[in-house]
Amino acid sequence: MAGAVLSGAIAAVGFDAAKAELRRAVQDFLTQLFAKAPDTDVARAADYAVLGGGHRWRALVAVAAGKIFRDDSLKLVLPAACGVELAHAASLVLDDLPSMDDAAIRRGKPCTHRAFPAWAADMTPVFLVTLAYRTSLDIPSVPASARIKAALELSDAGMMMIEGQVHDMRQDLDDGACEEARLLTCYRLKSAALYGAAAKMGGILTGADDADAASLKAAGIDLGYAYQFLDDVADVVAGVAEVGKERGKDAGKCTAIDLFGVEGARRQAAEFQARSLSHLERFGAEADWLRQLVTEASWKSS
Repeated sequence: MAGAVLSGAIAAVGFDAAKAELRRAVQDFLTQLFAKAPDTDVARAADYAVLGGGHRWRALVAVAAGKIFRDDSLKLVLPAACGVELAHAASLVLDDLPSMDDAAIRRGKPCTHRAFPAWAADMTPVFLVTLAYRTSLDIPSVPASARIKAALELSDAGMMMIEGQVHDMRQDLDDGACEEARLLTCYRLKSAALYGAAAKMGGILTGADDADAASLKAAGIDLGYAYQFLDDVADVVAGVAEVGKERGKDAGKCTAIDLFGVEGARRQAAEFQARSLSHLERFGAEADWLRQLVTEASWKSS
């Protein structure tokens, strides 16, 4: 029923209204999820890290990918889509820690480690990842085989994100090695992998075959590249009011701006968007909602 309502909303009131409705569905699901969690310092820190901010683009991608195959995609995919959001939030908490980027602001408010005791912030990513897997697997209306396959996609993306963070932390600009291949490897692991997993999970949970699921994953990966390049642009041209975090946090790292400049990075992002759309050519009008998400990709969407 929820998926049918969403489908009807898209047709009746347009993409923006349907996008807002889906974001509310994600927020409501996550709110209910945390309401059921034990009332501990760690759970409160996790709630703080996840709720009240974020554009939810990864969750939107998962549901939109599922809509290609089932009109009731929202009902079937929403728990896993929220699982992706939980995993993403875990990565942000880690990324902001004093041992990593030592950030002060995330999503327009103090970072989790600035708002809670250090020990609680340190435990929060573990809490979020554990909850992400449980949530992704707890979809009784979907066959267990599909749930397991989707959860494994999330696990694979999580392992790649850890590897990507290692690349990010260990880069050494003193050797002059800011190279495109190295940058793309880091961004594939750290950012694009989770977008790819979100898209493929949406397909898997709604009955996509292996070829269709592979195309969705490829589209998600290129969308993830586009977002990361645009995030690099935002680090130079935007601030807390626009993107909810401080400007210039990537200074000293190899980014798309170092290689291509601001306008060049924008052009590269547009090329990744075009590549993402090309992976969706095998689908008909049922993929238009996902195509619209790809086309709209921008740090301004947050």
